[in-house]
Amino acid sequence: MTIRQNSRFIWGGGYGDKAASIGRFIENYEQLDDAIRRRLVVENDERLYTISDCLAVHKRTGIPVLFDVFHHALYNNNECMADLLEPVRASWKKTDGIPMVDYSSQQPGKRPGAHAEHINSEDFRSFLQSSKPFDIDVMLEIKDKEKSAELALSIARNDSRLYRDDAAAG
Repeated sequence: MTIRQNSRFIWGGGYGDKAASIGRFIENYEQLDDAIRRRLVVENDERLYTISDCLAVHKRTGIPVLFDVFHHALYNNNECMADLLEPVRASWKKTDGIPMVDYSSQQPGKRPGAHAEHINSEDFRSFLQSSKPFDIDVMLEIKDKEKSAELALSIARNDSRLYRDDAAAG
């Protein structure tokens, strides 16, 4: 499970007993100042903690769940991403903002878990289609940031969920 505080990551471990690790995490979370707790989300990872694990933590703490699409593709409990989006969305209160989703894909020819250099257009289109109708804040975890961001925007341009700041554009 990953704890995201702004852009800084604190990686969690399983330490041979995932349930005990989750329990310790929750105990430590409950001791944090409210100002810090309001800034945290839990995120699935590619080796130890699934979205279902994160949703279980949410159920006990109220922490919003950030869905990492690539991590889910690598490590899951055979759940379909589309089936998990509603419980993930429901983990976000209005004051938390729009639910965040990390999007990336596998770099061809590299070890499993290596992030792609470039966005895969067809994979991203499929992701957008399967995430409907949920309004999500997509964060790209792609190596060539600006180039892939421009391509992602061109792919999403006809998606009604795409935020457009017409005042800034004109």
